Amino acid sequence: MSVHHLSIDQTQIDLHPGDIMSLLGDEFGVVDSYTENLIDKLITECRKCMSPQGSFIRVKALKTETSGQISIQGSSFQTGRTLKKMLVGSEDYVFLMATSGPGPETLARELMERGEFLEGYIADMVASALVESVVNQVQDHIKQLASQSGLKITNRYSPGYCKWDVSEQQKLFKLFPENGCGITLSDSSLMTPIKSISAILGIGSSVVYQEYTCQICSLKECLYRKTAN
Repeated sequence: MSVHHLSIDQTQIDLHPGDIMSLLGDEFGVVDSYTENLIDKLITECRKCMSPQGSFIRVKALKTETSGQISIQGSSFQTGRTLKKMLVGSEDYVFLMATSGPGPETLARELMERGEFLEGYIADMVASALVESVVNQVQDHIKQLASQSGLKITNRYSPGYCKWDVSEQQKLFKLFPENGCGITLSDSSLMTPIKSISAILGIGSSVVYQEYTCQICSLKECLYRKTAN
């Protein structure tokens, strides 16, 4: 299995102040002009200190009749029935990881430690949004590769999502070189930097991509759940 490491184009990082203002508005109501300026400032600061990276591995999907399990050569993943259904029709699986680097989350933590709680909260939201934009860029690259062969992709799904136990992250990380993308994994499956994402998606001629999958996800605390409803 060969690892494809992507050069992330920071000019293509898609994040606008309105994205964060919308999320804050959902949480707290009206966002005033002071907060708007603060959001704009913290997006700029977080972008300056980010060090985005992304990698992926494409492997053949093997057939398995075991309920709630998908398989590749040398390994199986207990994804649960729901995610196995969402990946049905996959001819290949793509495992990926992405990070915005330690900078943005360090900035958020330092602001909190100084007692600048609003600033720290906003910086943390920005850091989360940045890594989503990075992983979207990785996914878009995979989609383009698939389309060149007349194939489609599924949505991406991460360990911890929809009853896929987060401990399965240990298997996923073993597919990549140690410290791939500068990300390490603890014994409890916590990634460092925290603002990192690992996931799987499927590639095939008959797979289905859904605009939103909130209806199958039980993560009520998800940052993006309200915007997707």
